[in-house]
Amino acid sequence: MRKVTAAFIVATVFFSILSITSCTKRNDGGGARAADTLTLTVLTHRTDRLANGGDGSLEAMTKAFEAANNCRVAYQGYTDYASDVATMMNTKDYGDVLMIVDSVKIADLGVFFEPLGTFEELNEKYLWADVKMYQGAVYGLAHMGTVSGGVCYNKKVWADAGIAKLPSTPEEFLADLQQIKNNIPNVIPYYTNYNSRWTQVQWASLVVSASGNPNYENEILINKKPIFEKGGAYYNVWKLLFDVYRNPALHEPDPMTDDWEGCKAAINDGRIATMVMGSWAVSQFKEAGPNPQDIGYMPAPFSVNGKQYAQSTSDYCMGVNKNSSAALKELGKKYITWFIEESGFAQKEGGLSALRGSPTPDYLEAFANAELFIAQSAPEPLVGVWDDIAKVSEVNPWGDESGNFKFQIGDAAFAGRDESVFDSIVNAQNEKWAKARDANAALAAYLAN
Repeated sequence: MRKVTAAFIVATVFFSILSITSCTKRNDGGGARAADTLTLTVLTHRTDRLANGGDGSLEAMTKAFEAANNCRVAYQGYTDYASDVATMMNTKDYGDVLMIVDSVKIADLGVFFEPLGTFEELNEKYLWADVKMYQGAVYGLAHMGTVSGGVCYNKKVWADAGIAKLPSTPEEFLADLQQIKNNIPNVIPYYTNYNSRWTQVQWASLVVSASGNPNYENEILINKKPIFEKGGAYYNVWKLLFDVYRNPALHEPDPMTDDWEGCKAAINDGRIATMVMGSWAVSQFKEAGPNPQDIGYMPAPFSVNGKQYAQSTSDYCMGVNKNSSAALKELGKKYITWFIEESGFAQKEGGLSALRGSPTPDYLEAFANAELFIAQSAPEPLVGVWDDIAKVSEVNPWGDESGNFKFQIGDAAFAGRDESVFDSIVNAQNEKWAKARDANAALAAYLAN
């Protein structure tokens, strides 16, 4: 889950030391011999699924892998996964199997990770095989996927407020939140959890869905459009955040405090009505209290020519440390295959399986009339260019760093500033983006041909 996300979302996965013992090897003559004790380091963000502080389900399900491979696996988890792993990657000691953090540039994947296979072969079997691909080689596979263009909500609260139809436009969404406040005053219509920071990144997952265009971000690059073009999906999504946050009646009294664990129980028991999250959060909200049947997931409140769309996307992708021994690399690849195909983790978490042909979770019932799509890959010469421009410009849609545009927008909204301030913020981002884009040699070379 990505307290990202993406997705699942939003979702923390691997920073751990995984002990593996008694794995069978073969000598040069092909005969079996007793194996040396191996230690496979798997880095994980899912502290809630570990025995130490969580429910222990990750260790429990891994027993099947241990039995099949004559190995012992032990996990260690970190709550600030992305930051901790990024720091560890300054050395060669960053585990053997890990969720690939976004700070690793696409072009640098081969510096840190072992190739898992070619895109041509892996794309036939797995969804999102292009996410951690460079020059035709795949360095990471999604441990699960998420529907990123959606909103978690308490179905009972929305119904008790008299809302009979889910919103399909920002105007309807804002009106529905106000109706919840008017009819059930003790309920928080929208919970920002603003001070957690990663929760604001969840809004970025709505953008491609709101565009209704699988090629949306590629077209921004190729056509050299402003990233926050007025009327475009980036503009519309963050304008909705601004409008929700600007109205104190629609959110919690003190957005500068945060309570991620507490808000799970609050949406389960109806004290909170709504939160923008990837579909990875559905299972956590269901498990947080006695009312799992009340947790729903709706398409993002945006339409294109009267139709709603939703993007399915990968959560963290798992890779194998290039610096690991040959034996650990081999075992690490087996672990990734097992985790995706046999562990049942994605299904348990309410996620989408990366294995093609897997069934869709039933909580997506509200998406019956929405069109699901996977975003189109960038042309090969432009792989990684979007991320490079985002980092150089510091206009990073998935960033939670101090000063990122989403916090400028949020702070302005909470201060009650008007729409002109929102426009000045996004216009400044357009200028920074354009400067970095126009200086990008790979994009210039592509456009010149």
